[in-house]
Amino acid sequence: MNTDVLVVGAGPAGAMCAYLLKKAGVDCLLIDLAVFPRDKICGGGLTSKTWHLLLQLMPDFNYAFNPVSDVHLDIDGKVQCDFTIDDPIRIVQRRVFDHALLQQYIAIGGAFRHEALNTLEEQADGSVVAILKSGERITCRYVVGADGSNSRVRRYLKPDTDRGILAMEQYVEKRPENRIDVQLSESYTRGGYFYRFPANEFDAVGFGDTATTLERFRRIMREQGVPAGKERGAYIYLSNDYPLHSHIILIGDAGGFANRITCEGIYNAFCTARNAARAIIEQRPFSETNAAIFRKMRREERASNYFYSHTGFIVLRWICSHPSLIKKIFDRKMKRGPQ
Repeated sequence: MNTDVLVVGAGPAGAMCAYLLKKAGVDCLLIDLAVFPRDKICGGGLTSKTWHLLLQLMPDFNYAFNPVSDVHLDIDGKVQCDFTIDDPIRIVQRRVFDHALLQQYIAIGGAFRHEALNTLEEQADGSVVAILKSGERITCRYVVGADGSNSRVRRYLKPDTDRGILAMEQYVEKRPENRIDVQLSESYTRGGYFYRFPANEFDAVGFGDTATTLERFRRIMREQGVPAGKERGAYIYLSNDYPLHSHIILIGDAGGFANRITCEGIYNAFCTARNAARAIIEQRPFSETNAAIFRKMRREERASNYFYSHTGFIVLRWICSHPSLIKKIFDRKMKRGPQ
């Protein structure tokens, strides 16, 4: 089988990239080893810059969400801050949201198959052959890896790649407050935090840091007063340390594009999907069309080193004692993104 572009992974990044390619008349095939709808570990929060970008890229897309404007921030159980943001965060259930994105692509005639990638082979003429688990060989001009933190496409480019940090989550009964809760602590290893996000039908509670284990997750849940439930886990890759390739492009979590401070990934999933589609359509290097996101990743890496340091926590505790200031910072960050 031949196709211009093979997109591996049908989450937000892959579905959006395939959608934009199909809208532009590019022959593409989207594959995923999962059967949709499927669960996905994620608080499911769409910031205002995320849902505005979604509206720009996919104007006719309708989806269910719970708008939340109230935020409760806790620092080590010592300093607490409550504030209301200007533009609500839209909390989605990823199982439903991701399936709806995939259906939007299929609705415009997009080709989708339940398949798993095994490996890739580069050809002398510049094409790439994708070998599926079924043994089928697909020849294409481009392969777009959108297959998450355990990406097989990334492992082809960087065989010794690690999996990133482990995040875990469980669903619990909704509480009356329609509020996002976040707790940061110096006792959590770098980049870790507890969260509670209210979806339409349940609250998603989760935790992840560089030392997460099932036992550690359960202990954190007990400390937060969360009843035992069905735990789910997923890795978040936080690096762009793989070689860039002219015909193999990594986007979303597969490319390590989650926010370095918050681990939020949907905004960058849409950005990198758009930039990969642009690179293919305009015949430009992805390093060029995605340059702003690569710069953003480098800035966030430097910022996270400070944010999660002892000095960073001192500053953060001081900021949290001034709710109007943290609201201003939060509103600004939720609305701005690289173009």
